[in-house]
Amino acid sequence: MDKLEGKKIMEKEKPEDPKAETPSKAKPPAKVLGHVLTKGHSIKLHEGDIVITCAEPGFRRAGLEHPHMKVHPEGSLTEAQLKLLRAEPKISVIEIGD
Repeated sequence: MDKLEGKKIMEKEKPEDPKAETPSKAKPPAKVLGHVLTKGHSIKLHEGDIVITCAEPGFRRAGLEHPHMKVHPEGSLTEAQLKLLRAEPKISVIEIGD
């Protein structure tokens, strides 16, 4: 058996990588729905983002310390955390999108 023939046999014996054949299912970049302008820079807002504003920066609620304003990406806060934040008078919750 020559080297070329042996190489072909070895290539056939290699287990196939299922990831190599599957096309990428990555989400396309989310559409920017708006911007928040703060401290001289712009923060893009995407559908599903949650903007939390706090009347008392440094205040803690739902296991988080809140600055004056922060944009949380979709899925980064649990429903339990959102429930606590919505009920807190010092906090405003703004949901972006539908």
